[in-house]
Amino acid sequence: MTPPKFILLLWPAIDKLLRVIRRIKPLKADSSSIISLDLRRYNGRPIMLNDGSEVKTGDIIIELHMDNAWFKTWRKLDTKASHSLSEIAWCLKQDLRFLAQQVVNGMYKDVVALHGCTLHDKEAKRLGFQVKDLADTLWKKASYFYIAGLTLRAGKKESKLKKRPLELKEAWLSRAALLTRYGPKHQ
Repeated sequence: MTPPKFILLLWPAIDKLLRVIRRIKPLKADSSSIISLDLRRYNGRPIMLNDGSEVKTGDIIIELHMDNAWFKTWRKLDTKASHSLSEIAWCLKQDLRFLAQQVVNGMYKDVVALHGCTLHDKEAKRLGFQVKDLADTLWKKASYFYIAGLTLRAGKKESKLKKRPLELKEAWLSRAALLTRYGPKHQ
């Protein structure tokens, strides 16, 4: 289900409010990153990741968010607005390399893993994330509604969302996998 068009007018205010409440900050101080993040304690059941890392209740994780302001700026720079997922993936890789460098330099020293929710699970897998299905809960439905609204605000056509129904999934990347895949020796 996608939000009605009149509600989309409220999306920028809702997005800004959620970012303030959750203390979501851009990865880079100059706001040039596609990734924003917030640190939080994981409060779910323990999760074993593919590389053998375990995320336990109470562990500190980085919650990843796409920076919607970045997309607005990018669209202004590219009048064709022909941003393919591969171009966005390239920018994500650059940000993950930057984040890995920050981890190596001692920032986020207690972080166990990165976590996010995505409608683009294939792309997340290509970036090295482990993708898991989400339980069919009210939170999942509300999150999908919110992300679908952001997608529509970003200029995607509703027909594209209906043509290929996307499912919200969670994506995990352990600290070790971040450093192995995006650490300084891979730059």
